[in-house]
Amino acid sequence: MMIIDSHCHMFGRGWIHEDWLLGLYKAGAALMGKADGARLDARDFMVQMMPILEDTTGEKLVASMDAAGIDKTCIFALDFELATGNPGVSIERQNSMVAEAAKRFPNRLIAFFSIDPRRPDGLAMFGRAIKEWDMRGLKLHPTSGYYPSDRVCYPYYEKCLEYGIPVVFHVGGQPAPLKARFAQPVYVDDVAADFPDLSIIMAHVGSPNWEETLGIARMKPNVYFDFSAWQINFASGPSEFYRILRRILDGIGPWRLFFGTDGPFVNVAMPPDQWVKAIKEPNLSSCPDISFSNEEKDIILGRAYARLMKLK
Repeated sequence: MMIIDSHCHMFGRGWIHEDWLLGLYKAGAALMGKADGARLDARDFMVQMMPILEDTTGEKLVASMDAAGIDKTCIFALDFELATGNPGVSIERQNSMVAEAAKRFPNRLIAFFSIDPRRPDGLAMFGRAIKEWDMRGLKLHPTSGYYPSDRVCYPYYEKCLEYGIPVVFHVGGQPAPLKARFAQPVYVDDVAADFPDLSIIMAHVGSPNWEETLGIARMKPNVYFDFSAWQINFASGPSEFYRILRRILDGIGPWRLFFGTDGPFVNVAMPPDQWVKAIKEPNLSSCPDISFSNEEKDIILGRAYARLMKLK
């Protein structure tokens, strides 16, 4: 069984503005203290976690993949600069370092290009990333202030079709100062309608809007999902997670659904080895009416993504 993490971020100091990091850790601290209302100090939490999460070479990631039994991982940066301000390291440098990590571990890491499409030089940078850096897809994070259906994005979709590569959209919530309204599923549906031959991955199954994304995917066969970052939902209620996973599989089948972690950030909630086990060897005692075949698990853990990306 090949296991592929279809959604993972590379991250280093100066790659993401501190405002977003503080927003992330405030949200995490609130979730950790939801039972008694206690709040960890978000800045202290961030300072503690930064050395653990930072990895600009891929070495920490590959070590964690080895521990979890993950064969390959798709990696990308995050471009929030137009919303948060300059974090320090340019997005061009971040993308080049993601590409360098994939070259360092060519059998383990798959590099995607990440950009805010409103950047004047973004499309030219995208061309270099594909042609010169051998990056294999496009990652867009609309919560920084644009809709996937904005016409500024359309030249990127045309290039994806030209290069024969997929686009991944963040769909769903996001910590302050970013805004979830830009990442609602309906705006990805516009793209799927206008580009029916474009392979589109709606990340996180649009959580918490998974029912809407499922409805879109039923009508748009070029839409795929990854269920990265659902570790948090799983930890809150495994039976509910497995029921939702079963609903998605029954709705669109296993070949359009991909395993993912949303590491390194979500790995704090559940280490990758435990997340792999939750899918590979699910404990269904809390929902005995639910089942998953070995073939379904095999497909969503790796075969589906390998087929989309034409991996050997």
